[in-house]
Amino acid sequence: MNRTLYTALFYLGLPLVAIRLWLRARKAPAYARRVGERFTWGLPAMQPGGIWVHAVSVGESIAAAPMIRALLARYPQLPITVTCMTPTGSERIQALFANEPRIQHCYLPYDLPCAAARFLDRVRPKLAVIMETELWPNHIHQCAKRGIPVALANGRKRSASASV
Repeated sequence: MNRTLYTALFYLGLPLVAIRLWLRARKAPAYARRVGERFTWGLPAMQPGGIWVHAVSVGESIAAAPMIRALLARYPQLPITVTCMTPTGSERIQALFANEPRIQHCYLPYDLPCAAARFLDRVRPKLAVIMETELWPNHIHQCAKRGIPVALANGRKRSASASV
């Protein structure tokens, strides 16, 4: 599916996204907090020019921790922006890096061109590292437009026998 069709379907699906967030928030109230970040409204203050690591949820956050610590050691002058999509992932990131002032954290905004552009304009990373195969075409496109290299870490290849 091309990115234009994907984007149009995403915009059309925004009411469903809102309903899903509302339903999830009924069971897990943390989903109702920081909703604006998912559209780049109310993002925390960010120091630009570092490395952006996207860890979707808890598992990816834990898997990313050693790599993030290595990046902190190797690039002591750079901030590291760690994003996720879930409240539990956010809690884990904050717990793992509570004493590291160079770690900045927020939710990754939804994969809308305007939100992806605002996020990247704010963070201005030198490198993007995605910790899973949950790829966001508009974020990747906006990185390409800005010349930001994107690396996929911890990606899994699905075997032919695992296909349905």
